[in-house]
Amino acid sequence: MKLGSTLAAATLLATAVLVPAGNAAAAAPARYEAEASPAVCTGTIDSNHAGYSGTGFCNADNAVGAGAQFTVNASAAGTATLGVRFANGTTTSRPADVLVNGVRVAGVSFDGTGAWTTWVTKTVTVPVASGGSTIRLSPTAAGGLPNIDYLDVEVTGGTGGDGRPSDQNIQYYGRWNRSDASWYAMGWAGGYLDARFTGSSIGVRQRNAIDLYYSIDGASPQWRRNMSGNVTLATGLSGTSHTIRIGYRERAGSYTGDPVFGGLILAGGAQTAPISRPANFVEFIGDSITVGQPNADRPFTAYPWLAAEGLGAGHSQVAQGGACLVSQDCYGMMDWFRRSSGSATYDDWNFSTYQATAVVINLGTNDIGHGVSTTQFQQGYLVMLERVRQAYPNAEIFAMGVFRNRYVTETRNAVAARNAAGDSRVRFVDTAGWIDPATDTSDNVHPTDAGHAKIAQRLRPILDQYI
Repeated sequence: MKLGSTLAAATLLATAVLVPAGNAAAAAPARYEAEASPAVCTGTIDSNHAGYSGTGFCNADNAVGAGAQFTVNASAAGTATLGVRFANGTTTSRPADVLVNGVRVAGVSFDGTGAWTTWVTKTVTVPVASGGSTIRLSPTAAGGLPNIDYLDVEVTGGTGGDGRPSDQNIQYYGRWNRSDASWYAMGWAGGYLDARFTGSSIGVRQRNAIDLYYSIDGASPQWRRNMSGNVTLATGLSGTSHTIRIGYRERAGSYTGDPVFGGLILAGGAQTAPISRPANFVEFIGDSITVGQPNADRPFTAYPWLAAEGLGAGHSQVAQGGACLVSQDCYGMMDWFRRSSGSATYDDWNFSTYQATAVVINLGTNDIGHGVSTTQFQQGYLVMLERVRQAYPNAEIFAMGVFRNRYVTETRNAVAARNAAGDSRVRFVDTAGWIDPATDTSDNVHPTDAGHAKIAQRLRPILDQYI
């Protein structure tokens, strides 16, 4: 009992809610029956379970990738509310990817409905481009999809943008200083932006020289080194719309690049379109290890990027080489965490800009070199946890033991103190044995790219339990 569907135009990472069948609402959505062409069901069209709409429903094959696909239309770009009516007579949830025009934009889970004759609607909001698109529900487990009855699609709002930094269709991740309307500046490491655009070419405006990376339509990131001015990133693109991600090497040490974004360069007549954010956002707080230094392809080879991307989550690295927990002749992140960048002179970050669903702290490697006692460290860590909770009231907080086994007892004790104070969503992460300094680091401290991959493999399932 499964489902196949190809989803409409746009990149989605969205929230999904379950509503009783028939209550999904809103102003006359367009309905696409799973049994009616041009919908495609990788399985059979059945009619043996009462309560379905139309003449039947899609019973897709019990296999990974077998799914239900719909061809939908939108008169203009905007946000589409999708209502997937389904029945799952088992007690096991059936997870699936949602693909828009062949690109994975979200994951959804179809919970058990109690009986194959009990139909409910899962709603998902996604951005769509103007015109026709495919929306596909593709199962990620061997149990396949539930039975799929129909897809309701309602498109509202949404206007094309011009690609300027202030374009509301551009989604920013991490801490960006927006005080200069012409040049948004990336604070800390690992900041990036996502956008959807039409047209056959794309470029970006830069101020002074910077190493930038980009990814088009979800491809592996590519570097453009030492770029300034108007930079062409791609030409000859086919299709109605595309996505792009852009990020920068952080300013650090002797590298004084200019990590600012001056806007997208669109083809004539092209525009941006809405693009959704992931349901989850993970903020990583740390030092050079969390930045990914000194590896050349950071941030996207560092463990924060790898772990969060593996979860389909947004992410940012509030981290700096040489940072400590305690402010004792060092960037003490218990204080600097509240700033927009390592160059800010006061606590200027507005935490209402975004809310993290998870925060991962990896601090304590450098404090010993600045004479921080175990008592100071434990007290400082407790303050850090209290401040993170104040900033992100609903976040899951993870305190990692550092890989060099420093202040681990004190870190664990600080977590226990927060738990005793009633904060049950703070957890200690024991990293003992995760990496071998002899083979997984370049200098007994900083992980290699392979070392970062090992860390991400261990961290990702821990985060996945709670977000």
